Amino acid sequence: MELQQTIQATNIDTCALQQAFHQLILDRAAAFSPSAWETTQTDKLRQQILDQIVFRGVPEKWIHHQTRVEQAETIQTGNHYEIQKVRLEVLPDLWIPGLLYFPLKSLDPEPNPESRIPAVLSVNGHIGYPGKSTGFVQRRCINLAKRGIITLHLEWFSFGELSAPNYKHNRLAYLDLCGVSGLSVFYLAMKGGLDLLWEHPQVDRKQIGMTGLSGGGWQTIMLSALDPRITLVVPNAGYIDIANRLAHRGDIGDLEQNPTDLIALSDYTHLTALLAPRPALLIYNEQDDCCFVADRAKPAVYDPIRTVYALIDDIDNESTFAYHKNINPGTHNYDRDNREQLYRFLNRHFAPRLIQDQDIPCESEIRSFKELVVGLPEKTANFRTLASDFMENFEEVGSVGEGSLKDILCFQESEVVETQLEGNADGAGGQLIFDNGLIAPICEFRPAIGSEIETILLIADQGMEATIPDLTDLLRAGRSVIAVDLFLTGQAVPAEMSTSQVAMLISTVGLRGLGLQTAQLCAIIDWICQRYDLPQISILSRGRTTGIVAELAAQLRPHRVADLTTQDALSSLRDLIDNEMEYENCPTLFCFGLLQHFDICPR
Repeated sequence: MELQQTIQATNIDTCALQQAFHQLILDRAAAFSPSAWETTQTDKLRQQILDQIVFRGVPEKWIHHQTRVEQAETIQTGNHYEIQKVRLEVLPDLWIPGLLYFPLKSLDPEPNPESRIPAVLSVNGHIGYPGKSTGFVQRRCINLAKRGIITLHLEWFSFGELSAPNYKHNRLAYLDLCGVSGLSVFYLAMKGGLDLLWEHPQVDRKQIGMTGLSGGGWQTIMLSALDPRITLVVPNAGYIDIANRLAHRGDIGDLEQNPTDLIALSDYTHLTALLAPRPALLIYNEQDDCCFVADRAKPAVYDPIRTVYALIDDIDNESTFAYHKNINPGTHNYDRDNREQLYRFLNRHFAPRLIQDQDIPCESEIRSFKELVVGLPEKTANFRTLASDFMENFEEVGSVGEGSLKDILCFQESEVVETQLEGNADGAGGQLIFDNGLIAPICEFRPAIGSEIETILLIADQGMEATIPDLTDLLRAGRSVIAVDLFLTGQAVPAEMSTSQVAMLISTVGLRGLGLQTAQLCAIIDWICQRYDLPQISILSRGRTTGIVAELAAQLRPHRVADLTTQDALSSLRDLIDNEMEYENCPTLFCFGLLQHFDICPR
């Protein structure tokens, strides 16, 4: 009971931990300066993002894969448009279903049979099981078709026909672990839709727009910023800068929205600047019940970019780069008001359309999920199968040189700069403060009788309270024990965020959660040896994450670690993929490229 009381009484300054974590992120994030922005550098930044982030580690056969299109059934609606069901192979064996809403009636009084017409790439967000059959999506696509605009709407991973478990967004981490950008799969999927429109014989290549809500707004900014073939951009509640995501948990999103190293190179404000000089309408919602509330988004990603557009000659800045705050209903929506803003913007910037801006009623034309099913080939890839293919081709890996290991972990040496411990001769609790501001809870225990045989450092995924049985056995055996909660274990989690959200943000600014944990453990080992004048210590870990951290620290501090015992540990990093483990349960282990160069050595 005394052990448990000591541990439960050991509290850390969670506010200070949160502040230190925030500062760590902000110090690493790319800052946007409107006055320093040079439009001549946009092509260079685009290429850097593509090379260093989107296509990092991606094989050439993926990058240069020519999108293959298969047409399935065509639905004749009887309402001046048809719906063509299509399948797109966006990389080898990975297929995306889509619906091509094709206008059958020209809006021009004297149509030219050879003339081309505008097109819009419409993309899903996190809108639930219906996917592409969602009501507001159908209303938008039908309205665009009735305005004479070819519209392709793509299914998105984890929704609709792509709702199988291995399309979950955070399972892109399987690819990241193998050193292949999981973001690339998302990018190539939406690029495949753009390829279809670009090659369509009736599409005007100078008039291709893109729009979507939520995750569709994220897709819109990501593809449009990096592919100038998109000539008009309307993201709806899709993104915000890193400072807001730190302050508002709902703004963080999934792994594709926080890709490895992106924000160290370019925040979403930079991506917005890459839209210039093309027409762009940023839509946000006044009381958004999901994310990206309008009054927070405007000063973050719209106001700074007005300066960028103002420097461009021969455009009307106010009408070319526009902002709309939806008030009715003001929630996370692409309902009538937001749709009409889209139509008005298209009418202003695409070839004149002799048609109203108002939403055209089409309730009787909304179709069921079943009616809009496209169907997929029997052999269709997903995040797990793609990662497994790479894993099978790895040569046998085990230990890796210290320099290479540090590079993979983005390792930065750390040290304990302050110790705060309270207790008595039998046990003490408190916290360690590191030079980067992070904090770790710590408890020290000494055996009640007899001489100390050795000192054991005890760490566990679930924190110190989960180690009480181990503590009891070790103390009875005459061992001194120091129990610590490493960063993102036990109590050492910044307030108001999950461990997976913290890990995402760390990774996207160019650090690695696993690297921080390993550096912290190395610093604790050094501190213990110096404090007690010990040449070496032993480590006991319990859990998947602390098991790997202990293995890494033992490799980086071989002269300090006398013995390492891991319990409930992985037998191999490959287990993360083979056993379809969720990113959320051990996020720091999905360190980019780790499995490509390192695995657990048998002991």
